[in-house]
Amino acid sequence: MNSKKINITIPEDNLEEIEEFCHAEGVSKSFLIREASIAYISKIKEERQLQKKREEMQWTVNATKKLRDKSTGFKEGKKGLQVIRQSRDGKL
Repeated sequence: MNSKKINITIPEDNLEEIEEFCHAEGVSKSFLIREASIAYISKIKEERQLQKKREEMQWTVNATKKLRDKSTGFKEGKKGLQVIRQSRDGKL
């Protein structure tokens, strides 16, 4: 893996905490920041995917409700869902 050096600005308190942690764990600051950035990016991507799935599921629920609510016009004023259930249950 190719690597590049970068310069970053970190508050002193945060840097002290990083240095103490790295010393205690026996890892470099580069390692810690690299691993933390990988974990952070992965977490954000996963949260976005979950949010997209939630939005798609909500859209499906809303679309299904709209279709169900306007599916009238069957005999005796029944709705489509009622006709499907009766057909499924052999009551038609």
